[in-house]
Amino acid sequence: MRLNINVGFKEKLSLPIHYNNILQAVILNWLGDENYQKFIHDCGYKIGKRKYKLFTFSKIYGKFKINRERKIIDFFDNAHFTVSSLENKFLSYLALNVIEKDNFKFGNNIVKVDSIETMHNRISEREEVYTKSPIVMYSTFKNYAGNKTYYYNPLEHEFSELIRKNLIHKYEAYYDKLPTKDDFSISPLNRKKLKERVVIYKGYVIKGWDGEFLIEGSKELMDIAYNAGIGSKNSQGFGCIEIKK
Repeated sequence: MRLNINVGFKEKLSLPIHYNNILQAVILNWLGDENYQKFIHDCGYKIGKRKYKLFTFSKIYGKFKINRERKIIDFFDNAHFTVSSLENKFLSYLALNVIEKDNFKFGNNIVKVDSIETMHNRISEREEVYTKSPIVMYSTFKNYAGNKTYYYNPLEHEFSELIRKNLIHKYEAYYDKLPTKDDFSISPLNRKKLKERVVIYKGYVIKGWDGEFLIEGSKELMDIAYNAGIGSKNSQGFGCIEIKK
């Protein structure tokens, strides 16, 4: 399940170019319920040492202008973004809290929510999708200098296989059991349209990929991919996908 949220503001919505952490904070604050908010922020769903928040969100869309010298992006008139979660309770808390209030702080701005659209899309076992926020997949290795992070690109075999394993971990963390079927694959529809994105999140460099992809797999894993996000760092604003119409 997901929410498409439209926000309005006076004059403009001014944010840093790398705004993922700000939008993440807005979404978590909008949850309203303190106990649930603390659970999602601090714990999430666990399997071993891994923790999953099982929600993701898109980039912000709207008419905008970037000032690269000031490292600022200004949105004009209005803006909209998508929040997706495996758990309906997450989105229910979000929507109810938003409805009950008139104005919200969004970074250093004040915004109002103009409208909320609820979406229940059914995903089949084979879909063509596009990214609404970049897909991230990485591994961490140890070398003489310490830990090194390697970000995979969609043309590497490991990209698809690691995403499949990641989806299995998410499924197990939420349902406390393994999926009945665990097949899943992802491949680019057009290699020339793949675009690498570099995002700075709280001082850390994160590399992901935008594009159009063919995803195929079991119903269990396809549902996780669509609702909770595909790949890593979903709750930081990565791996939100939408079905091509």
